[in-house]
Amino acid sequence: MMKKFSSATAWISGLSVFIPLGSLVLLLSFFLDHRRLDGLIKLTCKWVLHAVRVKVRVEGLDRFSQDRPYLFLCNHVNIFDGFILMGYIPTLVRGVEEASHFKRFFYGPLIRRIGIIPIDRRNPRKALESLAIARERLANGTSIFILPEGGRTLDGHLKPFKRGPFILAKQAGVGIIPMAMSGAYAINRKGSLLIKPGRVTLRFGEPIVQDTIDHLDANELRSLVRERMETLFMGPADPLA
Repeated sequence: MMKKFSSATAWISGLSVFIPLGSLVLLLSFFLDHRRLDGLIKLTCKWVLHAVRVKVRVEGLDRFSQDRPYLFLCNHVNIFDGFILMGYIPTLVRGVEEASHFKRFFYGPLIRRIGIIPIDRRNPRKALESLAIARERLANGTSIFILPEGGRTLDGHLKPFKRGPFILAKQAGVGIIPMAMSGAYAINRKGSLLIKPGRVTLRFGEPIVQDTIDHLDANELRSLVRERMETLFMGPADPLA
């Protein structure tokens, strides 16, 4: 009963922050380019996480330059992943998100207006079109984050990776930053609305540079990124849950 009460309190607190700030971002997006709203977007994401009592510890920001675009690849755990990545990746960054999410009330129009890219993985042609948009954004200086598992973990461990992000990486001409979130599975997981306050450790890995990307095929690159992410995911002492 206490877990349900705590979770309900977290939902109420989170929505009380997300709805007014999200509405402000949505309104301003009709007058300003979403890139000019990036500071407010990051602030909104951090305040929502604070409201639901999710603390984020960041490691590895000194491993890459913050004045150039990258393709950020991270594991996919729960409903707060986008908030964490949008809030704590320090560069101008936008994500690729499941197309069905854009049909959700309020949330869908908001993420569309701030430049999130919809992807329909069930339709290969449309998925390639979405990756082409991501490639164009990277060329124009906006970093992109993708969750290569294509769906939330069911057990706290990494799922198999889709091939699309690594085809994009071969074409994009930018470095890859492997990332990992640990501790998130204990806070919320797929199939549950319960939110448990806790800490997420977000780790940035060393960049995979263009020369390495060029010398690997998409499958080899996928294996390398997975290896790097698994190392980051476990960290020095963080549990899975």
